[in-house]
Amino acid sequence: MSSEHERIVGSVRSSTQKLVGKFSEKIESMRRSSAAIRSLIREGYSADKAIFAARSLFGKEEAKFVAVDGTMAQDRQLDMIIFYAGAYAYQGKIIFDESGCRMAELNEETSSASVSSAIPIYEEEESSVAGKMTEAGAEIDPMRLPSSLMRLSEYYLAMKALEVDPGVKVVLLDRTLAGEFGHLVWSAREWLETGHSAMEGMDTPFGTVSQSDLDLARMLNPNKGLLLPPPRSQFIRYAIVEHLISAGKEVSEEELIRALSKGGGKAERIRRELQRLRDEYGLLEPGEGCRLKPHVWAYWERVSFAAKKVAEHIFETPPGEHPLIMKGGGGERWICSDDLDLVSLFILQRLLRMAWDNGVLLVGLIKDTMAYELAHSVSKVLSATGRIGLAGNVPDFNSDKALLQNYSVVEAMGLNTPWRTIEYDSCFRTAIPLCDAPAPGHGVKVKGAHKNVISNERTFVKAYVQLWRSNNDPAIRSHVFAYDRPCYPGLDNLRGLVLLHEDGEGVEMIEPVLECEEGSPVADLVIAILSSMAGEVIPEALGHNFPLFLADKKAKLVLEVARQTYLATVAYELAKSRLDQQILFNTKFRDFRSEIEAIRRG
Repeated sequence: MSSEHERIVGSVRSSTQKLVGKFSEKIESMRRSSAAIRSLIREGYSADKAIFAARSLFGKEEAKFVAVDGTMAQDRQLDMIIFYAGAYAYQGKIIFDESGCRMAELNEETSSASVSSAIPIYEEEESSVAGKMTEAGAEIDPMRLPSSLMRLSEYYLAMKALEVDPGVKVVLLDRTLAGEFGHLVWSAREWLETGHSAMEGMDTPFGTVSQSDLDLARMLNPNKGLLLPPPRSQFIRYAIVEHLISAGKEVSEEELIRALSKGGGKAERIRRELQRLRDEYGLLEPGEGCRLKPHVWAYWERVSFAAKKVAEHIFETPPGEHPLIMKGGGGERWICSDDLDLVSLFILQRLLRMAWDNGVLLVGLIKDTMAYELAHSVSKVLSATGRIGLAGNVPDFNSDKALLQNYSVVEAMGLNTPWRTIEYDSCFRTAIPLCDAPAPGHGVKVKGAHKNVISNERTFVKAYVQLWRSNNDPAIRSHVFAYDRPCYPGLDNLRGLVLLHEDGEGVEMIEPVLECEEGSPVADLVIAILSSMAGEVIPEALGHNFPLFLADKKAKLVLEVARQTYLATVAYELAKSRLDQQILFNTKFRDFRSEIEAIRRG
């Protein structure tokens, strides 16, 4: 072995030993913090509470469910790119009794089993359709468009399933709801400010979609029982609009301030936002009183109709038309990745409203996540309020999942499955505790993780769950997964903990959902359902979710068949075209060079 090889081997050996040593230190730190970590975990579930939640949401002790998963692909033919995305569903029935929950039947959906689309575009159009503008110009992420298409296909199929069959009361999705909701709300703001949205200017039975309609729909998810939108920080303007919609009449400025400002501390900010709504946005009638202009009332109907119309055009494209080109305003407009994300946001909001209005349990199951808000935010807030005692800091495993997965193995003999962590508000994802002790008589001080902005509270909650372990060796366990779901008024505890957020204009009080002593019966309902679907003895499905496993396999099978078909179709159309074939290069130069090198190597 040469000296250079010896040096490399020695470097790798010492680096590996150092990493193993650091990991061992984390495990020892975990053992010292075992009691604190255990206080965040709830074993099993109450069948009685699960039945109560089922009756409260579904109106009975059984329900239909639908599990939706998607797939995507990207291929190149000559100077064309073909994007593919689709979603597929399996439906079944679950029954609740004193022993828990059982899956009574499972079958592939028939009436709304799938949505899919194969979309060809020229390479020269990729930057305008799939690119994102930056200071350096358009940056192209090759997987952004198919990823956005797949997400939209899953949300759209879930919405279709609920519309086609009102008996469907449980929707399972293989993605994070809260995480995507927050991301889509944030990214939509930048896109709407450009004024280039394909939805803006669309005609609907309720009027023409305006930029202010899109902005209101982006931020407004009203729910009186959950006190949404919260009258704070970036939500005040939208809380004003929602209050005026609910009032249905002219309201005095002072009356509005009393309704939205505890103790009158927000009076100046509310007056300033009223002035902007009147002068800058043109949403208020002139005069001293506060009254919305008539066109504002139907903002959601316009946006919801337009979003569904765009999704239908993509996945149920009329003959002879392109899925990403819509006609309107006397011309044609491309639907780009930013438009797809905007439509996904509005379809997700539509699902959220259906969940609240129709008693639907919406659950996002997350396989792999690097989130760490449980260890970095939630546990510190609970420690600051004295609800848990931390024997030193919780060890940093870079993610909550890694922490809990390792903990479940280290404490295998005393930790039964199924178990879950406490449920906590998704707003903790964007909140960072500022001190180790609560402010006297108030709450825990926090700041926003990015630009001091904290996302909306009381909209989604999240928890981690482990559903299976071996009876022969308790250390052999399934993966730890995360789930998130909407908050439900009357079932989730909305009072208790207070976060204090100084946003530059004062201290705002945030009241998140956080399980402290007694959990929500919806948590028992979720664990009962997930446990009933986690016992199938298939390695990649065991401890996960069998209906989602089937939907995933169906999606990949359909993709394999569809791919051959649409690629052959594109090749045929190009071959019979009258274009001078000499101008169509088979690949990019780098790809061409790689092919030649591969041929040369044999």
